[in-house]
Amino acid sequence: EGFNPRPRIVFPAALEVGIASLDEVAEIELIEWTQTHELMARLLRHLPPGLTVRSVRELPATRKGQTPLRMKYRIHLAEAGLRLAPETAATALKAPALPYRRTRQGKDGKPRTVEADLRAYLAAAALDEAGNLDIEVAVTPQGTARPLEYLSVLTGQPLEQLKQVRVTKLESILAPPPVPRT
Repeated sequence: EGFNPRPRIVFPAALEVGIASLDEVAEIELIEWTQTHELMARLLRHLPPGLTVRSVRELPATRKGQTPLRMKYRIHLAEAGLRLAPETAATALKAPALPYRRTRQGKDGKPRTVEADLRAYLAAAALDEAGNLDIEVAVTPQGTARPLEYLSVLTGQPLEQLKQVRVTKLESILAPPPVPRT
């Protein structure tokens, strides 16, 4: 009863606008307990075509949400007419740093430039058979890096010129939920 500011649906790893996903996790708080198979059936009845639920698990009632550890993405280079040399991904993984300049809006509303080392977040990178770039990016308390920021560094093209390149999140890797204390 009354105003309750807690969220009812939580997405532990928010999806960036414009990125498709094959693996999203949602934590849904229910008003009453429901068996997992019944909840899955209810969700599937109301989802639009193309959207599906792969699993439903019960989590402890009072707990902290799951924490994202890593995200796997595919950057669809081939359909955008972009090519990377086969050794580009391996070179990025061996690099001591991958400097990148981000433009952010300051508190005063004016743009400011922030230096970031994208190498600190890059866990894996490889080209697939079709020439698309698959990357695995770490998520830390200090932040993470966006897939197109990596593409900007690897191609030398400004981020704004790469906005048309399609990106798909392939997998969300989350820390296991905490075990409830008994």
